[in-house]
Amino acid sequence: MAGTQGKRFSEQEILRIRHLLAKTDMTVPEIALRMGCSGGPILSINRRFDIRRYNGKRSCWQMASSPDAEAVTPQPYLLPRSNDFTQRV
Repeated sequence: MAGTQGKRFSEQEILRIRHLLAKTDMTVPEIALRMGCSGGPILSINRRFDIRRYNGKRSCWQMASSPDAEAVTPQPYLLPRSNDFTQRV
């Protein structure tokens, strides 16, 4: 799945990224590869919802104690239909 510059994530995709950050040991590059984007948007979502704290390290993190990080419910990963990309501006 190729990424598209400037493409917004749907609410479902943001929930999926939050779940992957909060409940798995996947690294940011692995999550980015799975979601078809670069690491920047993944880190931006992480900062916005304060899920992982890296404390100046790249490969080691602590889970934030915010209630928002704990409230992530797992969502099934659905591949977008091909026409989903053409409808977004």
